[in-house]
Amino acid sequence: MKRQSSLKNRFFAGASAILLLFCSVVSLAEYAWLSDQVEEQAAHNAARHLATASAIRTYAKDVLRPVMETELPPNRFVIESMSTSFISREIMKNLNERFPEFTYKRAADNPRNPLNRADTFEEERIAWFDSHRGETGWEGIITRDDGTHYVKMEPISVEASCLRCHGVPEDSPRELRERYGDAASYGYAVGEVVAADTLYIPMTHYRIQIKEKAWGVFIVGFLALFCLMGLFRLLFNRTVHNRLSHLLETFSRLSGSPRGAPAGPLPPGDEVDQLALAFEEAAEDLEAAHHDLTRSESKYRRLFEHSPNAILLFGADDRITDINRAGLSLFKLDSMAEAFLIEAFHTLFWDGRDAAAVDAQIKEGLVLYEKELSMVDRFGVRIDTLLTATGLFDAASGNYLGMEMVLRDITRQKKINAHLAQTEKLASVGQLAAGFAHEINNPLGVISCYADLIDKQVEGNDQLKEDVGVITKHASLCTHVVESLLNFARVNKPEFLMHDLHGILDDILSILRHRMEKSRVTAQTHYMATGVELPLDPEKIRQLFMNLVINAIQAMEDGGTLTLTTRLVDARHLEVTVADTGSGISPSDRARIFEPFFTTKAKGVGTGLGLSVSYGIVKQHDGTIDADSTPGEGTRFVVTLPLGTKNTKGVPPAGRG
Repeated sequence: MKRQSSLKNRFFAGASAILLLFCSVVSLAEYAWLSDQVEEQAAHNAARHLATASAIRTYAKDVLRPVMETELPPNRFVIESMSTSFISREIMKNLNERFPEFTYKRAADNPRNPLNRADTFEEERIAWFDSHRGETGWEGIITRDDGTHYVKMEPISVEASCLRCHGVPEDSPRELRERYGDAASYGYAVGEVVAADTLYIPMTHYRIQIKEKAWGVFIVGFLALFCLMGLFRLLFNRTVHNRLSHLLETFSRLSGSPRGAPAGPLPPGDEVDQLALAFEEAAEDLEAAHHDLTRSESKYRRLFEHSPNAILLFGADDRITDINRAGLSLFKLDSMAEAFLIEAFHTLFWDGRDAAAVDAQIKEGLVLYEKELSMVDRFGVRIDTLLTATGLFDAASGNYLGMEMVLRDITRQKKINAHLAQTEKLASVGQLAAGFAHEINNPLGVISCYADLIDKQVEGNDQLKEDVGVITKHASLCTHVVESLLNFARVNKPEFLMHDLHGILDDILSILRHRMEKSRVTAQTHYMATGVELPLDPEKIRQLFMNLVINAIQAMEDGGTLTLTTRLVDARHLEVTVADTGSGISPSDRARIFEPFFTTKAKGVGTGLGLSVSYGIVKQHDGTIDADSTPGEGTRFVVTLPLGTKNTKGVPPAGRG
């Protein structure tokens, strides 16, 4: 089996490849930069030489030729001093002898001098200039049989002064015809591009030099960096070796290998490979441990978050470090950030003495289990809870680290228990009242009967007649009380009809309108559940809300506002609220308002049985009735009735009410 090369060797081999790539990139960049520099210098030299040739022609045309025409006889033409092409070519030829790095040519399609005959490339450029007469030049690099050249060309257009020598052969100077003949370079038209000043600068030599420099940079740079890499390898072996060996032993112990044993099948000597393998083994163990820890943490986090009880963790400074969703809900907190702003757990207790006692007991190492205490939410509302708490201590030093607290909300349970106790109490009172009413009902009938007989026999005796009237009045009052007791205790089954409750409420307001006007009470209705029928006993429901409305009117001695509101709580319940702006009920009295014979009204105004009877009617309809009152501001009675279908006896009468 072929052994894989060591990690260290692979690292340095890769580093060498990177160095090779780096040197190649630097060399190519050097080659590109030098090429640009050479081309830029060639462009500069070409522009300078062509400018020289153009200046020579201009001088010959504008200065030398006019002087010669003045000095010579008419129709004489000295080619050597009057021909711009001849003068510029000869001067550039002499200049080329001193600067052989360029070649000047006045290329033309049909020149008089064969040396200026344009080749294929030059002919194409001249034709391009002629078809693009707005162009003033062209430059670029071309490759021909004799090598690579930088070429710069400028077009030569025919001017009117040129036609003397290049127009009709018969009109041209005799000296030109004698030397060059009548065939070449005639018949030109003004504006036509007939030639191009062309300058060639050979680039092959420069390209070779550039490649040599680029290769030199590559070789020198690579050797220098390779030597530097060798020095780094030597330094690595000398300085890192011992440290790697120590780390290897450490990881070997962590992975369970014997001290000093190689971590794996690789031969000893390459600590980098062995350390890498040890890292892999440790990473696998760490990953497995992390997976187990994550799974365990996830499980307990789910239990923590989904617990129906509030769970709070406190640090040694008594500040909250964690709280679950039930805890946020219990204390009406919007977020964890808001919980972290609570300065200490003492602020969560209704009574600071309870907080101090819990703090002292926990820090003493005691465990509290389901201790009934009152807490307070962020709005100051009291919460009854069962508290279970335990302290967290450092195992080594015994220092206090914090507290775990579990709170179970029993506020609703206590209300339900109180409500059940009240219900049982009212049921017992009802049974007692029924027996009491039956026992005294017959004697009251006898008293009333004999009072009527005496009243008929005492005609003319005003005093006796007045005394009998007193007896009759109080007997009637007792009869009314007995009837109320029977209504409260009566268990006869109501007769349910599908009925619209709003008609009953409107009838009650209509009946009591005169009484409300007399008491300066204004009635308001907010019916948000219109068109909804529910099973009810109309007469009993009428008695229920008649009692509540009359109580509200009586509570507003100086006038006020009576508000009737209906709404659908959900798909199965309808809620009716009777609210007044009267004197209200004190907290101590509010717990007893449904008890028989309990009343806050003046003596002789009421019997204290109205709300007791109302309570019984609501229970017969499987509903609930609650009271909320603030002394001096008013009272709200909330009646909730089910929409579920009961065994109805018939259909409601047409219309409302």
